[in-house]
Amino acid sequence: MTINTAIEQLLEVVEKHGESAYNEDTDCVGFARLGSEDQMIVAGTMKQLLTVDFGKPLHCLVIVGKTHPVEDEMLEFYRI
Repeated sequence: MTINTAIEQLLEVVEKHGESAYNEDTDCVGFARLGSEDQMIVAGTMKQLLTVDFGKPLHCLVIVGKTHPVEDEMLEFYRI
């Protein structure tokens, strides 16, 4: 499953069932092909990540929760 497909499905669940722990403004990080020469790491809201072409698999989506200030710095480094 691609990152974009995962986000689309998660947002579809919110739209269908209402109340949720996340929405299109929730911060996430998309990872693609970690450890390879063409790896991608992109941070942003679900809505922002939907605009990114992560290319070929393997993909991973992390929904960000409460973060430490050091984690916030790293997220800013990879933010759209």
